[in-house]
Amino acid sequence: MIVRISEVVKQIQSNTFRYEPAELHIRNHSAEMDTNWEQVWDELGLKKPLGVAREVREVSQEAALQATVQYAQEGDRLGNIAKQKTTFGQLAFERYMQKGQKEVRIYALPSQGVSIDVRIFPPEIQVQTKGVVRD
Repeated sequence: MIVRISEVVKQIQSNTFRYEPAELHIRNHSAEMDTNWEQVWDELGLKKPLGVAREVREVSQEAALQATVQYAQEGDRLGNIAKQKTTFGQLAFERYMQKGQKEVRIYALPSQGVSIDVRIFPPEIQVQTKGVVRD
């Protein structure tokens, strides 16, 4: 079968053709990252919020009881002021010494690091080619 170029050109000219570009769809997924700090918190002696709340409650109750006991003892000592001449000065000195005590903690880097899990997903790419289309 012999096809002449002039016949093909006439066929192309008689029909209308148009070009449609390809469609490209790209869908990205965000990376996911999970961290686990429990080993670091355990090593540094840090507690979870519920544990801290319980500990603060216990310490506060103990401090309130200690303050009540101290005020009762000071009241008893002031009630017997005739027996001791330096009661007020001695009480002031004892309070100063109790409130002047401070605790200092020094934290160093933990030997265990944070456990980090990162998941990266490749993009989804879809290409729909159309090319030359006859009307």
